[in-house]
Amino acid sequence: MDDKASLRVFLYIRVSTIEQAKEGYSVGAQEERLHAYAKAKNYTVVKTYIDPGYSGSNMNRPALQEMIKQVELGAADLVLVYKLDRLSRSQKDTLFLIEDVFLKNAVDFVSMNESFDTSTPFGRAMIGILSVFAQLEREQIRERTIMGKEERAKEGKWHGGGGESRTVKGYDYIDGQLIINEYQAECVKTIFDEYLKGTGLNAIFKLALKKYPNVVKSETTVRNILLNPIYIGKIKHKGELFKGEHTPIISVDRFNQAQDLLKKRASTSDPARKKYLLSGLLYCGHCGARMTGRSGGKLKNGSPMRYYSCYSRQNAREYLKKVERCEKTHEKKQILEQYIIDEIKKINMGFVENYRLGDMSEVSTKINTLENEIQNLDKQISKLVDLYSLNKVPLEIMSEKIDALNEEKKKVKQHIVELKSEHVPNNFDEIRKTVSQLTTFNWDNEETEQKRLLVAKLINKIIVSNDNIIIDWAF
Repeated sequence: MDDKASLRVFLYIRVSTIEQAKEGYSVGAQEERLHAYAKAKNYTVVKTYIDPGYSGSNMNRPALQEMIKQVELGAADLVLVYKLDRLSRSQKDTLFLIEDVFLKNAVDFVSMNESFDTSTPFGRAMIGILSVFAQLEREQIRERTIMGKEERAKEGKWHGGGGESRTVKGYDYIDGQLIINEYQAECVKTIFDEYLKGTGLNAIFKLALKKYPNVVKSETTVRNILLNPIYIGKIKHKGELFKGEHTPIISVDRFNQAQDLLKKRASTSDPARKKYLLSGLLYCGHCGARMTGRSGGKLKNGSPMRYYSCYSRQNAREYLKKVERCEKTHEKKQILEQYIIDEIKKINMGFVENYRLGDMSEVSTKINTLENEIQNLDKQISKLVDLYSLNKVPLEIMSEKIDALNEEKKKVKQHIVELKSEHVPNNFDEIRKTVSQLTTFNWDNEETEQKRLLVAKLINKIIVSNDNIIIDWAF
């Protein structure tokens, strides 16, 4: 604007208590200098906005917010401050105020101390420089935030907090620590207990709502609790799990069992799929694609024909197919399901042990080799004792060698223990409990959901070929 004598001006003054004491930026000092400057320039001061005792790190200041409203209403031609950092100490906020508030509403901005004037070419060029520093500030803040969260996760600290929406059920966030909330923790335990019994998510939500009001808000909350590794003492960050410093609520075994069931039952979320006992477990033995329940045609009694079909034989999405046209024929639902049920009925703990032993052939070979090594070490120890009895080996040498051999035996035995323990599934107690229920389980009258839960606990997957069926048992 060429005629600055007619400019209507807002003065803006900000000071914190510390700045007033240390730097002489008192309200009175700033106001006096700004009025003198405005008088020298023949500006008309419309109003003075003052924010005493407010930080410049954000824009949560009453006078600033009021001034912004008046600027947007066109009540001034120019905003004048004593120094740029009086407007804001954030490059990002400074740029926002100048570009998106002042200049957008045809209001110039002048900083008296830095001779910063947006009505001049140099002042407008400074906007570009400010934008560079504002972007740098945003990137630095983002980088520090990311690094801070990652470091906290590695230290086992939860990076939540900050209000009700960011709390985790079962814990209170106190002084940067997750402390068990006993009331909510009981609700979390109930959710896991009920899900492992076969209760559906919606039924669990209704039960939790009744027994523990105000803990869970929806069926989604129930699912998120079942999926959250925080309940086994882990902190998840960017897909990685770190050992947390908080106390777990759920055992690792029960958590893993819940994850297995969630995966196996994921494909049955569609109500139409709930009629199919083996959904989520079937794989084609010819191409490796999944098999899914379908219906088509009519039986003599008028009911629809139901069968299982390989995705590679259907007009399915490409990512579900393994080949363009699989040779696998359809499997009649009733016949395949009955075959699997009959196989399950044969299970007892003897069957489980025999299956595990058969699966342990390679492990058994390793264990036999290690046990032979122990026998060999025992022979060496016996030989040393014999040599000592014949006075052919000094006591000191014999003792040293026997100690070394015993230490070697200890390592071999530990290796055997590890091999045996590694082959015992984490859910073995649950398998034993499930097997014990088979003798009284009513396959004819039980709900399909309960049948499917039982099958999912006992079977990892079923591979079906045209002439063969292989069951991969979960034990």
